[in-house]
Amino acid sequence: MKVYTNFSLKKFNTFRVDVEAKYFCEVKSEEELGEVIKKYPDEKRFILGEGANTLFTKNFDGLVIRNSMKGIKKIESANNVILEVGAGENWHGLVMYSVENGWGGIENLVYIPGTVGAAPVQNIAAYGQNFEDVFVSLDVVELASGKKYTFSKEECEFEYRNSRFKSVDFGKFAITTVRLKLSKNPKINLSYFETGKTYAKNVSLAHELENISKPTIKDVAMAVMKIRKSKLPDVTEVGTAGSVFKNPVVTRAKYKEMKREDPDLQSYPAENLKYKHDVAGDFVKIPAGRLLDNLGWKGKRIGNVGTYKTQALAVVNYGATPQKILEFMNQMKKVVFDNYKIKLEEEILIV
Repeated sequence: MKVYTNFSLKKFNTFRVDVEAKYFCEVKSEEELGEVIKKYPDEKRFILGEGANTLFTKNFDGLVIRNSMKGIKKIESANNVILEVGAGENWHGLVMYSVENGWGGIENLVYIPGTVGAAPVQNIAAYGQNFEDVFVSLDVVELASGKKYTFSKEECEFEYRNSRFKSVDFGKFAITTVRLKLSKNPKINLSYFETGKTYAKNVSLAHELENISKPTIKDVAMAVMKIRKSKLPDVTEVGTAGSVFKNPVVTRAKYKEMKREDPDLQSYPAENLKYKHDVAGDFVKIPAGRLLDNLGWKGKRIGNVGTYKTQALAVVNYGATPQKILEFMNQMKKVVFDNYKIKLEEEILIV
């Protein structure tokens, strides 16, 4: 294991911002992780997967550890399979591996960039499925002490696009292994539907699969991939971290008021996931991208940063500095607040 000094992170974050880490290394085992944290006990640390959900705003004055721990083990029963997965495995690769084996529960989460270890940090959810619904437990190493712990679902404190590893314990642990429980008799989820104003026509999984009499989880995964590719930038082609803001939660009264101006504005149940703020009352979730689209921010560009041509929530870097990207995001937040009195919250990590 080699430790690099003043190492460029441009190839290790999907925004492709050119910042440096004081120290950088790649670990492929818990032993290597333990070795490097002992070697640099006083350095600030940051665990990096594929950098698909991170905006580095400046050089990192510390040790960046790229988690490349791989491996998939399975424990099968009659109706289910528990996968024990190395945190450095590619998430999309895991989804496709599961789909090819006929194990359901994460097929709608296909084509999300990043690693398996990043999935619980972010508590990913998309197209009607939630990561936490198949999550069993995970193993971590505490960076300060090198001690190992296992966290259950309850102990991870999952919320909407959030967990203890992104909030109260940010930077405290390195996730090494993630366990998921998938079904051998999966029920497909075709609940995703999006109204037509933003994407020129209505988009739904049911429509994509209407010519297949008995769609499989592989059919669902392929349909989700098709939709994602049609509206989101490809991280292998442009600098982006995809959608940068969470969908906001508003009262039903606020939502009804907004629908008078935008009759096709969709809402989603707020109770499906926990939220940082109390939403026990009459609340719904609304699409942040729709609000920005209504304000003319789809395909908008200022200098070398802009939003994607088909998705106002996805910021694209055309060669800007990280500070310019952050300024652009702050302008997005300001225009939404000025027009709707809604505060957008970042979905990505700002480092």
